[in-house]
Amino acid sequence: MCYMMQQYLGDQDKSWRPHLMFFISGNAEKSWGANLPGSPIMAADDPEERVTIFLVGVGQWSDATPTPD
Repeated sequence: MCYMMQQYLGDQDKSWRPHLMFFISGNAEKSWGANLPGSPIMAADDPEERVTIFLVGVGQWSDATPTPD
């Protein structure tokens, strides 16, 4: 698991909101209910590494200021 507080995506998007990331072996997207309408959990399968990466956005930055919706 990791907590991403800042992330530079490039000159156009600048950064993305803070989030928790979980790394689970295999394709576990469905067992977590990820990528479903209304689900706060996003998932990306990485077959080369044989891992599913889950991303869960959080509501505030490390200094307690709110994140954008």
